[in-house]
Amino acid sequence: MCEKENNNNDIEIKVLNEEEMENNQENNSIDNKAIQNESTEESTSLRAENNYLEQLQRLRAEFANYKKRLERERYELSDYLKSELVSTLLPILDDLERLLYHSNSDQIIYEPNEPVLGIQLIYQNLLEILKKEGLKPIESIGQKFNPTVHEALLIDPSSNGEYEIVAEEWRKGYFFKGRLLRPAQVKVAKIENAVEN
Repeated sequence: MCEKENNNNDIEIKVLNEEEMENNQENNSIDNKAIQNESTEESTSLRAENNYLEQLQRLRAEFANYKKRLERERYELSDYLKSELVSTLLPILDDLERLLYHSNSDQIIYEPNEPVLGIQLIYQNLLEILKKEGLKPIESIGQKFNPTVHEALLIDPSSNGEYEIVAEEWRKGYFFKGRLLRPAQVKVAKIENAVEN
């Protein structure tokens, strides 16, 4: 009888073990599903974070580019406005040059004229200020004629053997920060019987 009871106990233990195994498997599958749900939520959360991070990085790059473009446009506008101001001052500079040229050509034999010296100082100061801002005169006399920086008002045949050389400058030309602001008006010397290509 003892053996029967042991067998029955063994069977009960086996049945209990099988039930426990089934319960464990169910619990494990529930745990696995929970883990999968958690990992899915984590991966979704991680993807969302990465997406936000990428958007933030793009916005930072766009803002940096915007700042650079704005700064560049500000400098370009500043240079444009300066060039406009300098352009309006050039006729005054021309008038001062003509006044000084004519006062020197009509040399007064006696003492130097003080107003002329004052005008010369004003001219030099104005020219220095404009040079500091970026104005540069075009050197013309004795140079080869260049249609990009010279405006030929007169072509004079010359017998000195020079072909297309600037003989006289009637109005100075200027560059402003490397750009042509105004071409020089010049007289060009040419050989009479030169063969042009």
